[in-house]
Amino acid sequence: MNSSPRSVAPRRARPVFEGPTYRTPQYHSRVWGRIVFVGFILLLAVIAGVGGGLYWALHRPQASSSSTVAVYVTPGEGVTAIADRLASQGLIDNTLLFRLDARLQGLSGSLKVGGYQLRRNMSIDDMVATLKKYTPPTVAVTIPEGWRAEQIAAALQSKGISGTQFLRAVNHPDSSILSLPILRDKPPGVGLEGYLFPDTYEFSPGYDARSVVRYMVQNLARKFTPALQAAARREGLSVFKVLTLASIVEREARLASERTTIADVFLNRLAQQPPMTLGADPTVQYAVGSSRNWWPVLWNEAAKIAPNNPFNTYTHLGLPPHPISDPGLPSIEAVIHPASTHYLYFVAVKGGRGRHVFASTLEQQNQNIAQYGG
Repeated sequence: MNSSPRSVAPRRARPVFEGPTYRTPQYHSRVWGRIVFVGFILLLAVIAGVGGGLYWALHRPQASSSSTVAVYVTPGEGVTAIADRLASQGLIDNTLLFRLDARLQGLSGSLKVGGYQLRRNMSIDDMVATLKKYTPPTVAVTIPEGWRAEQIAAALQSKGISGTQFLRAVNHPDSSILSLPILRDKPPGVGLEGYLFPDTYEFSPGYDARSVVRYMVQNLARKFTPALQAAARREGLSVFKVLTLASIVEREARLASERTTIADVFLNRLAQQPPMTLGADPTVQYAVGSSRNWWPVLWNEAAKIAPNNPFNTYTHLGLPPHPISDPGLPSIEAVIHPASTHYLYFVAVKGGRGRHVFASTLEQQNQNIAQYGG
């Protein structure tokens, strides 16, 4: 074996580069700085121009006339609706600018319901400031349970709100009112008697009467809750039927303790077979009432008074065509959750301060009439 060492080829040396093969281009920093500076100045000019134009648009008078216009802010009305109404009244020419300034001034969080006086030569900014800071005067109107719409109109008229416009809105409600969910099952052509919830309200003198109607119906919707409406449906009663029957209970019941029993009497009568009339005096009073006396004492046997009138529940079966008054929440609840009795009759106790006695048969009823002199 040959043990002599093998020859190894010498390793090639790596080439040595004395400088980089690529050099990054060098920009002229002075020129670039000038471009940035000019661009910044142009941006400031644009911002100043837009800001100045916006300031001028918000602060310029909207008209030359100094005449005033009454503007009424209704319950639930927002900035957008107010802007549209101001534009329709010719007070502003740009609703977008009004909404922008209203947002800047925080108008939506401080807007009060009521009447405001705005001058035509105000700027948009002045109008927003007036709507934000001014607290309009109000008057309180108390509507008792069991009143009919004409009585409510008279009370509103005494406080400076048009009773005529109120009744027009009640009898011929517009689409903004009819769209309220609580009116969903109201028959077409029927007015809003029964839907005007009795309460104490605060309005500005001269407040828009249609808005009063809408607010009262909205108040009913808050009190006649979805839970109550569901309970009524379980009893086979619509909102309209509940209000119609509750309006009669409201006029009949004088003692709170009797309200559910009176409601049960009427429900029992409606359920009778063969059919039985309600025989409720207040429906006849509604039929013959007038501005001299909206709820007159019946001068004759009720069945003989206006017998052809559909509101005479002695001569016509079932409920009257619509509610006869505006019931309160207790009467509404009494119809939905009545007492459980077999009573079909009741008579007022003479001198009993509104107390009634009840009977299940006509024979018992006649005995009660003879005994209590109702």
